[in-house]
Amino acid sequence: MKELYPFIFRRKSTRKYRGPASEDELREIEDRLEKIEPLLEDFDTEFMLLERDDVRTRMQRPAPHYIAAFSDGYVGKVNVGFMLQQMDLRISGMGLGSCWQGIPKPRGHVKSELDFVILLAFGAAAEPVHREHSEFRRKPLSKITDIEGLDDVLEAVRLAPSAVNNQPWYFTGGNGKIHAYCQVQSPLKRRLVGRWNPIDMGIALAHLRISLEYHGYRSEFRILDGVDELKNYTYTGTFIYGD
Repeated sequence: MKELYPFIFRRKSTRKYRGPASEDELREIEDRLEKIEPLLEDFDTEFMLLERDDVRTRMQRPAPHYIAAFSDGYVGKVNVGFMLQQMDLRISGMGLGSCWQGIPKPRGHVKSELDFVILLAFGAAAEPVHREHSEFRRKPLSKITDIEGLDDVLEAVRLAPSAVNNQPWYFTGGNGKIHAYCQVQSPLKRRLVGRWNPIDMGIALAHLRISLEYHGYRSEFRILDGVDELKNYTYTGTFIYGD
């Protein structure tokens, strides 16, 4: 996954498209979909490559193509975020545009035994698909972690996209463990973005895994018992890492 690292610092959500991806590009994306790494093996996920007419876009501008994700439960949604963010970065690396879309839904003829989770729109972009590091608008590291000595690893996590740029994550630990927590939202914010929080956590964890690997660390994700509670946050899981 470390080959995705440079695109963390360049990716940009694309909302305007000039047309579809080429047949070769679609074949590459379809091939990559079959090879994306899960965060946890024990949770079922399904991904489908859809076209514009397969999706009810509602108020959002339509895209030429979509990847629809399906899974069950909170951890299943975390798994979807982790896996589909790999595709977001790969699509960016191909020079195509992409954007997470939480409001559109597949039409009724699109069937899965799992619950629909979210869509990733993509296609040939009608606007720049990359940006400079300085153009990201994100919380400073001090607002998302108290870990010292891993700024080079955690900067990639800081840049992770999230619903309405909510950035609900916080990381503690160090010395071989990075614990991930999700912010407990106010009732109003929970109604607006709460359903996307587990997906956002998966996206951030994808950036963390990629960054750990890029910086030479081996890592394994686990959900541990007995991890310290953090006020106003809920524990999601832990990366155990080492040289």
